[in-house]
Amino acid sequence: MDFESVIGLEIHVQLKTKTKMFCACPAAKEETPANTNICPVCTGQPGALPSLNKSAVLSALRAAAALKCEIRKYSVFARKNYFYPDLPKAYQISQYDRPLAENGSLKLPSGKLIRIKRAHLEEDAAKSLHALGSQELDYTLVDFNRCGMPLLEIVSEPDINSSQEAYDYLTELKRTLRWVDVSDCDMEKGQLRCDVNISLRKAGEKTLGRKVEIKNLNSFKAAKDAIESEIKRQSGILIRGEQIAQDTRLWDEARQQTVPMRSKEMAHDYRYFPEPDLPPLVLNDSEIQKALSEAKKTPGEVAQEYVKNLSLTMKEAAAVTENRSINSYFEKVVSNSRDPKALRQAVNLFMTNLFAKINELKIKESEIEEKAIKPENLFSLAAMLADGEISSTAAKQLFEICWDNSISPAQAVEKHGLKQSSDTEEIEAWVREAVAANPEAFSDFKAGNEKACGPIVGFVMKKSKGKANPRIVADILKKI
Repeated sequence: MDFESVIGLEIHVQLKTKTKMFCACPAAKEETPANTNICPVCTGQPGALPSLNKSAVLSALRAAAALKCEIRKYSVFARKNYFYPDLPKAYQISQYDRPLAENGSLKLPSGKLIRIKRAHLEEDAAKSLHALGSQELDYTLVDFNRCGMPLLEIVSEPDINSSQEAYDYLTELKRTLRWVDVSDCDMEKGQLRCDVNISLRKAGEKTLGRKVEIKNLNSFKAAKDAIESEIKRQSGILIRGEQIAQDTRLWDEARQQTVPMRSKEMAHDYRYFPEPDLPPLVLNDSEIQKALSEAKKTPGEVAQEYVKNLSLTMKEAAAVTENRSINSYFEKVVSNSRDPKALRQAVNLFMTNLFAKINELKIKESEIEEKAIKPENLFSLAAMLADGEISSTAAKQLFEICWDNSISPAQAVEKHGLKQSSDTEEIEAWVREAVAANPEAFSDFKAGNEKACGPIVGFVMKKSKGKANPRIVADILKKI
């Protein structure tokens, strides 16, 4: 029996702010000692009143604009009531029936559009650390440093139909949020957390099946694996003619399967009501327009333009739109010229030499233009490669020589004698010497074996110390 999977994702993104959502406590870092970034507000002491963080609101606005959402000028905070040790007030301040933004969308690399139901502001809960041993030693510690951190929850419509689509959506969402600089989206630090809602139905049916939620997935791969496992589990249940329990589950990485956590809550279980200690959030037109202007194009849209206008592959376009810093540097490189040959060489240097060097030196995104080779020097190398002035081997050497920008590529070529020779008479003499030294390879080459020229070309490159233009070498060899 064929089943169709129907998947929606709820993403919690920690916004990049200096302080927490409703108090002046610093936004806690991972290495901060437990329970040191806390105050009466974020620990829920009686009489302590919340005060909204404007920076979090403006970050959320940029995210909503980048996700093509309709932004509400008037939104309301609500209390989401539930009891758990990591929630000191026994309620979470969130948004419910009047969220900040609704009805957005995000386009996947495949071209499929995933609708975004809503994006709303809320505060994070504390961090629970479970120590599980013998019955006498089982205990849980709670660190309130994270409590009150500003979150944006982004809820998709159930438009995703496979684990790969879910993976692509998460990847594109992360890239978009980093593009507008609202979050670093580092899953290892809990800055992006993913919950999956999944149900199955017979192929072709319109009615949704019973929904299961998988919570707290800590990587995109875990989300993909959990979805595949859950599709298999639910398919087996339906094939046996049994009913799927509407519950909340966790992903067991070791066993590669989902395990039950608790029965699934419904919205009415949380007894939402308007937050009495916070007034409605009222935005003005200038704040909304500023957010819209800062998010005119998503990285996906910019990447598509590069594919169309600069003939980049989708993989290359995605790499140079990974974040604003990389893209700003790339734009400065290609602004030197739009010559197709030089541009192609620039992209090759970008994808191989530049990224490898950035990773080797562990250069931060924000430091690229300050610490890397100047964009004009990178393009100068690309132009010399395209014109045949230097070989690809020389380009690698020059890239290292010019990395600290103490010397220009043109000066380095002269200083180190790396200019490629295009002297046809000189090269022909080297080629004839190589043919004489490799008669068997030459005979095979004449007989039509293109790969047999390897020893001959290698001889020429060694003889010329890498300076012979390989295109001219090949032309002369064919002529001979």
